[in-house]
Amino acid sequence: MEIYEYLIKAIQDTGTRHVFGIQGDYVLNFYNQLCRSKLKVINTCDEQGAGFAADAYARLTGFGVVCVTYGVGGLKLANTTAQAFAELSPVLVISGAPGVSERKGNPLLHHKVRSFKTQLNVFREMTSAQAVLDNPDKAASEIDRVIRAIHETKRPGYIELPRDMVHAEAGLPHAYKEELPSKDKVSFDEPLNRILAKMVSAKRPMIIAGVEIHRFNMQLCLLKFLKRCGFPFVTGILGKSVVSENHPQFVGVYAGAMSPDDIRQAVENSDCVISIGDMITDLSTGIFTQCIKPENSIIIMPDNISVEGSDYRGIDMKEFLKAVTAALPGPERPMQPIGRHILKPFIPKKGRRITMDRLIECLNTFLSDDTTVIAEPGDPLFGSLDLRVHASKEFISCGYYASLGFAVPAAIGVQFALPNRRPLALVGDGSFQMTGMELSVAARYKLSPIVIVLNNGGYGTFRPVLDGDFNDIQPWRYAEIVDVIGSGKGYTVSKEEEFVSALKAAGKNKSSPTLIEVRIKKCDCSRRLKMLAERLKKRI
Repeated sequence: MEIYEYLIKAIQDTGTRHVFGIQGDYVLNFYNQLCRSKLKVINTCDEQGAGFAADAYARLTGFGVVCVTYGVGGLKLANTTAQAFAELSPVLVISGAPGVSERKGNPLLHHKVRSFKTQLNVFREMTSAQAVLDNPDKAASEIDRVIRAIHETKRPGYIELPRDMVHAEAGLPHAYKEELPSKDKVSFDEPLNRILAKMVSAKRPMIIAGVEIHRFNMQLCLLKFLKRCGFPFVTGILGKSVVSENHPQFVGVYAGAMSPDDIRQAVENSDCVISIGDMITDLSTGIFTQCIKPENSIIIMPDNISVEGSDYRGIDMKEFLKAVTAALPGPERPMQPIGRHILKPFIPKKGRRITMDRLIECLNTFLSDDTTVIAEPGDPLFGSLDLRVHASKEFISCGYYASLGFAVPAAIGVQFALPNRRPLALVGDGSFQMTGMELSVAARYKLSPIVIVLNNGGYGTFRPVLDGDFNDIQPWRYAEIVDVIGSGKGYTVSKEEEFVSALKAAGKNKSSPTLIEVRIKKCDCSRRLKMLAERLKKRI
């Protein structure tokens, strides 16, 4: 095979059906071959949009691909790749590059920065494996190595393809050999016995289900564990919807001081908190306001188990959870009595100005089994923690890296990944002005995302922390953008009954994008943001 053929086949072997990107002269030949293949190439408006779309696609399918040109294309992906690395999203970044023969004498070729290794060095910091396909004999093995690393780490990988190597004949790949040193089998006995004793004696147990349960395909393991032990569970911000929130043992989303009192008390008053695959970050804990006593804490993470402050390294998380489940006394324990976070039915009040909290209550009545919510960082995310999503993997956010501009392009990735799901993007007006043009891509490919733009005249997430002119933006007539791109339905609402009507209309429009501009007061925000803002003020 020629190198391009081997790379395309390797992508197809992952089960991936789509590649997101933008062409450029250094990648044009390979891009053309991608378009001729069975893969569907999705051209976005901007490279950052392609990166965010591939990130969301990878979160749902287990592998995403983005392809761009050198320098101006690749470096635009630095932000999206950093986010994918931080939040364990398995994305393959493919960048075209100047030909090997062109580099002789170190010429000043366009898109070059400092040296021909500059872009590679940048991506070394934010990918799990990197390869420059400048040696045809090693190209196939290098492609396999990078893709294998992506699968194993659930983090991005980087492949750079010089344009004069596209049609070079690839050597046969080397047989796979385990590159990591072999590990001695670690005994489960001590941590397993300590955890079992803690669980059996617990009077007020609680499980925190984290995002790595999803990344490492452990949903079934978790469900069996929940059934066996009968304990109630919460999720963290990143782990929201790791399993269905209609599960009878689900209590709510725990985020330290940002949590409702009933959820916070259920977690922090527990005498046995079992955290499984949960990333402990500042935002996920309300700026480290979680209050869980170490002596009541059991933490199960990839390659590490912590019981009451004692660490046991080298233990596989999935296999350990299976062992704990199997060792629990049977039959299944009865459900532990605990208060559940009850949703309030939404009844619109005619003529009443809609608020962020009431908007979330209304959305809870609209969500269905085929809706996937994508929440932009900031108040769209904090407010939507009170949404009750119906099934696993129906809520996506970048709640750790928190890059603005994620939601709209992510909605495109979601609908290509799972065509039977309806993406609903909740985004602020400031964030929309960054990447909202990707709605044009949805129109081009006849997608039907619902985009709710929270128009409060600027960066409302920062106003309760520190306000000033820097939080203001130029007002747009957001609902009319569908006229600009030539497809879709647009609505502008400010009252509760208007929002309900717009949502009903959006639900019926399944052939084009729907944009709902919700005009809320300048300083209105969710109750969760108000709690977080008090903590953030102290850090400025």
